[in-house]
Formats: sequence, structure tokens, C-alpha cells
Amino acid sequence: MHPYGVGVDPVVIIGAVLYFAIIIAVGIYSRKLTAGAADYYVAGRSVGAFTNGAALAATYLSPASFLGLPCFIFILGYPFWWALVGIIAGFPIAALLTAGPLRKYAPVSFTDYYCDRYEMPTAGRFVAGIPTLIAGILYVVLSLVGTALFMVALLHIPYKLSILIAAIIVLLYTVLGGMYATTWNAAFQCCLMVIAALIGAVAMIAKMGGWSAFWQTIMATSPKFFNMPSNPAGVQHPFMAMWLGVIGFYFTWHYGFAAMPYTVVRFFTTMDVKTARKSIFWATFMGGSLYVGLMLIGSGARAIMEKFHPLAAKAAPIAAAKGKPLAIIILVLIKKTFGIGKVTDYALIAAMESIGSSALMAIIVAGGLSIAMSTVAGWIMVLNSLISRDWMGKVLGSKFAEEQPVLSARVWTVVILVFCGLIALNPPALIIDLSGWAFVVILASIGPSMVLGIWWKRATKAAAIWTAFLMAPATFFTWLYAKMHFGKPHFFFLNKKIITPHQFYWIFVGFILFILISLVTKPPAEETVQKYCVELHEEE
Repeated sequence: MHPYGVGVDPVVIIGAVLYFAIIIAVGIYSRKLTAGAADYYVAGRSVGAFTNGAALAATYLSPASFLGLPCFIFILGYPFWWALVGIIAGFPIAALLTAGPLRKYAPVSFTDYYCDRYEMPTAGRFVAGIPTLIAGILYVVLSLVGTALFMVALLHIPYKLSILIAAIIVLLYTVLGGMYATTWNAAFQCCLMVIAALIGAVAMIAKMGGWSAFWQTIMATSPKFFNMPSNPAGVQHPFMAMWLGVIGFYFTWHYGFAAMPYTVVRFFTTMDVKTARKSIFWATFMGGSLYVGLMLIGSGARAIMEKFHPLAAKAAPIAAAKGKPLAIIILVLIKKTFGIGKVTDYALIAAMESIGSSALMAIIVAGGLSIAMSTVAGWIMVLNSLISRDWMGKVLGSKFAEEQPVLSARVWTVVILVFCGLIALNPPALIIDLSGWAFVVILASIGPSMVLGIWWKRATKAAAIWTAFLMAPATFFTWLYAKMHFGKPHFFFLNKKIITPHQFYWIFVGFILFILISLVTKPPAEETVQKYCVELHEEE
């Protein structure tokens, strides 16, 4: 018997079974199309604009969006509006900075550009690869955590068992179909997650008595909803007491669409340059629709949980005795029941449970599984290409990797999922914090060499190497130090009074360092610059 007083809901189970059946069937069917390495890694460069745009949105907008954004709104008590504005504004920027040029270049692996542009066929695969590996592990972990949380909601089973099931399901369709399966499933998953978020928002508003009652309830629960967050004494919330925090979150998450490996590789799969650019429109449309729904759900999550959640009555005396918000105690009870690692990551699911609709939960679970699994699959494709094709094949000359590239990639997929699954059993931070950490590692260390390599003739090999060499460990250490020493990764690692979301200042430091080193070091050969810089952004 479920601790809320009901058994496992057959309607939710049926919905999830249908979802799993579709994505696994796509994986099996895609296996027939995967004849060679190009099919496995870049889907034969045959993906259309809508399919690629939907896949972009599903891959980029990870559980950090579906679970993490409502969670942050829930924690801070206000709408976190720049997350919506920033991400949607970041999509068109990607079309200008990298989508067209990189599709014109048409590599297979994310590291190929660094090797060619900076004339380092071996070193480039490590310069770009090591930060990518760090960020990829963080993202696969957070995506497995997200998948597992929805498996908890689906099956009412312990969290650790949910991690195992999540890893097996992702393994099935990623191993079988490669980029074909990942792309088509991601497009399907995008539609599901957008529908889920919008239906969830409408259902929440209806449950609370309509639009007017919805906002009145929110304002009663969070009277300073439209202000910078503060405690009852009027002291501003330590996370976001400064506009530096707003700017920090913006540059941490939203510039990254143009340079993160798991979105950049999507540009490689399109039919041509025009299709790559058009796909950004569809990514923006689908992503914007998703975020509207999530903003509304996050805004009303606390209010609807405290009013309608099945555990509200049980949690009320505990909350009164401890002097803590009722919604937090509800989440604590859920955490104790299922062994969930970070309790507030479950806030969106708990809000949807409060509505009391089996059909809605079936849709929400399918949408949540969609966004989590599409992201983990996208990163798996980046990482297995990096390890198998680039490191084993191109650098180490492994005959197995060169003669059987698809099998080698599948073997590494299994290894990656097992390793990340073990970390996901006890995640080191909230989903959204793992996402921010991954972004800063990439954007500070190899983001400058990608963006400036395309648009600035003076970008040099030495700058690419030193920026990656210095920024990757700096971002790794300072985020971890702030988390371990101060308890939160959003404080400057040398001074708790300064708010630096995810140590975002390293992004600016990385660009400045790259420019300064480039100005005093020898650039690549003129023909290299012409081919991999000038010609990539010239109109044909």
C-alpha cells in the first residue's frame, strides 16, 4: 500500500508503459538505419528542421528545467523570471554564433573543430575532451536522478531501485539506435514534455479555483512574490540579494546554448546550413511553451501542496512544532519514504500529486521521463563519441574502436551509464546546481575557443590550450569548495557575502584570458584560419 493511502495507479502505469514502448520501438527500428559510424554519430546528416529543433529543445532543457526551475521558484518564493527570458533569448543567439558555421564545417565529433581550427589533431581531443567529460558526467548524473524521481512517482518504489531501472531503459534505446534513435525519440519527447507542462499548469489553476483565485492564493502564501526574496524580518535572501545573482544565473545557463557539446552536436545532424538555422526557431517555440507552463507550476507549487497534498494533514502538526513551512515538511516525509537524495527536487511532482488526477499524473510522468531521458541520451552520444572515436580510435589507435566503431561506442555507453548511475545513487547537489556546474566548466574552459575560433581570426592554439588547462580545474575546485565549505555553490569561494551563482565569473575570466593569450602568441597558418574561421561565417 502506498504511504499516501492508495496503491500504484494503473492509469499512470499504462501511460508510462505506452511511453516506454514507443521509445524502445524507435530504438529497435533505428538499428536498421545504423549501417555505419556516420549514421550512429550524426544520423546520416538527414534530420529536418522541426525534428531537429524539437530534439534540441528536449536535449537542452533537461531535468534542470523540468524539475530544477520549479524547485528554485519553490525555494526562493518568486518567479525566477530571467530563467524564462534568458534561455529563450539564448536560442537565437546560438543560430548566429554557432549553428550555421558548425553545420557548414560538418564534423562528426564535438572535438573535431578544436583539432582543425587550432592545428592540434591529438592534443585538441584532450583540450576539448576533458572539460566535456566532466560536464557530461554531471549531466548524465542529474538526468538519471530526474528519471529516477519520476520512476518513484510512477511505481512508488525506492529511489535507488528507480536509478537502476532508469539506467536500463536509457541503455536500451541509446545502445540500439545511436543518433537516429536519440533524435527521433527526443523530438517525440519534446512534444510530450511541452504538453505535460502546459496541461499541468492549467490543471493547477483549475484546482485552485481559476486564475484570480490562483494568484490570490500565491500572494497569500508568498506576500513578497514580486520582490527580491527575504525572510520575515525583511533581510534579503542570501542567494539573490544582489543583481549580480541575476546576471550570474543568466550567463551561467543561457549563453551556453551556443557552445554546450550536447546542443552543438545537434547542428551536425541537420540536412544543411539553412536547416540548422531553421531548427533554432522550433527549439525556441517549443522551449518557450515549456517554460511558460513550468513558471506557473513552480509559482503555485507551495500553495497547492499545502492545501491539497495527501500528506498535508500528517505534516501539519510536524510543521507547527518545528516552525517550518508545511510544504517543506511534506517533501521531507516523501524523502524519508523513498530515500530521495535531494528532497526539493521532488517539488514539481508533489505539486502535481496534489491535484489528484490519475490521467494528469500519467501525462506528467511521461513528460518528466521525456525531458530526463532525452538529455541523458544526448550526452551519452557526446561521451561515447569522445571516448570511443576520439580518444581510443584517433589518439590511441585502437583497432577495435576503428574497425568496429558502433560496437565500441555501445560498450562505452554501458560503462558511462554504470559509472554515472553509481554517483546518482547519492547525488552531490540539487539537479539545477549540477547543471550550473556543468555549464560553467564548459563555458569558461572551451567556450571561448569555440565561439572566438569561429569569429576571430586572431584566436590561437596556445590560448585554447591554456584557457582549458586553467579554467577546467578552477571551475571544478571553486564550485566544490563553495559547496563543501559554505554549504552552497552560489557563494564566492573566498567570501560568503558575495553571490556568484555556480562561480559564473570564470566565464568572463575565461574569455579575457583567451583574448590576452591570443594577442601575444602565434596564430595558426593563414589557410587554416581562412578555412575554419573566415569561410565558416561567410554567406555562400
